[in-house]
Amino acid sequence: MIETMKRSVRFPLFLALLLGPLAGVASAQDEDVSEDFRPLQLIFHLVQADGFTEQDPEIADVVAELKELFNFRGYRLLSISVQNIVLERHYSGRLDGSGTQRIVVGDAGEPWALSVDVTAQPSSPTMRVGVRLTSVVAWSIREHATRDPVETYLEASVTVRGGQKVVLGSTRPSAEEPALILVVTPRFDPSG
Repeated sequence: MIETMKRSVRFPLFLALLLGPLAGVASAQDEDVSEDFRPLQLIFHLVQADGFTEQDPEIADVVAELKELFNFRGYRLLSISVQNIVLERHYSGRLDGSGTQRIVVGDAGEPWALSVDVTAQPSSPTMRVGVRLTSVVAWSIREHATRDPVETYLEASVTVRGGQKVVLGSTRPSAEEPALILVVTPRFDPSG
């Protein structure tokens, strides 16, 4: 009976010793997979600067900063664009992701493209965000040879923390049009 008891204790002990490290390996693999991909949400506010006198409540938190940076009398929100990007770990250990989204700007409804490239280190709260705002002009095959279909209005690259609002820059599509200012807020955890 004592011999049977020793055997019955040895087998679960042996099994626990054998499976314990394997369970740890599986857990570590799950952690590695979750660190290979990181969701990122970028919220862009395109603000029009001109002689607006009314306060726009949707951009009230950035107006004070805009007034310090630019010399305009008023600001209003023109559009909000949200891009969801998944940053993927590369062999260098760095996380990279990119995306392009079309937005409509102004009353004329001209389509623009908002292109984003993001790099980050897995354990860092900061990321490098590169943004390019371009026009998207429809053109025929004949016109393609004589006219460049894309005009860049704004190009910027900044290092930013998750949750931080950053003014990327301003542009004026033409001398007659008001200035446009692009603001970005990145969030590493879009669900929270």
